[in-house]
Amino acid sequence: MNFLKNILALIGTIVVIASLAFIFKYGSSLTKMDPKALNLYVKMADKVLTVGDPAKGMIIKKKLTIPEGSTKEEAIENAIETMDEVGEEYGLSKVDEKTMPRKGGLYTHIRSYCSPIVADMFLNHSGEFIGFMPCRVGIVEDKNGDVWLYTMALDMMISGGHTLPDNLLTHAKEIRTAMETMLEKGSKGEF
Repeated sequence: MNFLKNILALIGTIVVIASLAFIFKYGSSLTKMDPKALNLYVKMADKVLTVGDPAKGMIIKKKLTIPEGSTKEEAIENAIETMDEVGEEYGLSKVDEKTMPRKGGLYTHIRSYCSPIVADMFLNHSGEFIGFMPCRVGIVEDKNGDVWLYTMALDMMISGGHTLPDNLLTHAKEIRTAMETMLEKGSKGEF
């Protein structure tokens, strides 16, 4: 019984020391963290640990609807037009596009969107934001012939670190809304 008490006391001491070391090292930074950060990291870790694929923890995807009487190519073209229009509504210009050949002739197309004014604001805040630029939408045909629209979930950019200044937070949320709206409307071919 004493042995068990001593082991539990030792474990408790180690936990207290580790907690104090963590607070000592990161305490001042923790107080600046966005209140949503911890939940985002837990959610992403859960997704990665559940499926084993880190990309699935950071991506949003929507299946492309192919209306009856339309070809896959027509549905893709309609999705592209819709996404470009939604991007323009939110001040995002198409800055690049690439169609990539894949084995078996599967379709893969990447479109990039950006607002130079907002990009400049973020880069003045932190040059590392370049990793999120430009915003991209991938149009990917899977081996079953289904077509999916993908984009990066921007929640980590918005709330994964220290709380963004108000002006950046507002723009970041608008861009997140734009990208999610592009996928939603593009997947349905809605103008």
